Amino acid sequence: MTTWNELFLDEENRSKAPESEIYKFVALLEKSFSERPLRLWDLCCGAGRHTVLMAQLGHKVYASDNAPNAIELIQRWLAEMNLKAEVDLADMTVCPWSEITFHGVVSWNAIYHNTLDNIQKAIDVIYRRLVPGGLFMGTLKSTKADSYGSGEEIEPNTFVPDSGKEKGILHHYFDEVSIRNLFKAWELLISAEQVITYVERGDDFLEYNPFPYTIWSILARKRDNR
Repeated sequence: MTTWNELFLDEENRSKAPESEIYKFVALLEKSFSERPLRLWDLCCGAGRHTVLMAQLGHKVYASDNAPNAIELIQRWLAEMNLKAEVDLADMTVCPWSEITFHGVVSWNAIYHNTLDNIQKAIDVIYRRLVPGGLFMGTLKSTKADSYGSGEEIEPNTFVPDSGKEKGILHHYFDEVSIRNLFKAWELLISAEQVITYVERGDDFLEYNPFPYTIWSILARKRDNR
C-alpha cells in the first residue's frame, strides 16, 4: 500500500508553485486582524509550498504533516530560503503546539485523505485552535468527482483506490449535506463546488490527467463568541 511518506520521495509529487488562493487568504486575514505577524497554520503541509509562501509574506508560520519525508523536505527548503517556520511531525487530528492559537489555518488538497470520523476530528481541532473570528480555508473532494467510486469502499463515501499514483490512500468524498454537517459549528462563508466533467478519458487517465478533480472550496470562520 502506498503512503504519502513514500510519494514525497518522488519529485513529481513536490509542487513548489503555491495556489493563488493562498495570497487572497492571507490578504483577507491581514484585513481582518491588526496583529502582526499573524499566526498561520499549514495543516498537512506536504513539501511546504504554502508554508514557504506565508513565511515570505512575513507571518509566523506553523506547519505539520504526518510524513517524515515531507518534514525533512520543508525544513531543507526553509533553510535554503533563509526563512523560519515551526515545523512538526503530527497526524492531522492533532495540533502539536498546545499553547498557540491561530488567526488562520489552511489545508489544501489533503484533509480528505482520511475517514470521515478523523476528518471531523481535524476540523474540530482547527476550530478549537483558531482565535475568535479566525478563518479556515481548504479543499475537499466532491461526490461528483470523476474518481468517485474507484477502488474499495471502506465506509460510505470513503474509498481506497486500487490504481494510479495514490493507490492505497484513503479518499473521502463530500456532497452539500455532508459539507454542512462537517462545518455545523462554523460560520460557513463560502462552500463552492467546482465541477469538472471529463468527456473522454484514456486507459491511463489517472496518470496523465493534469486538471483538478471536482472539489469543494471552503472558507469558514470561527464564530466570535467574545
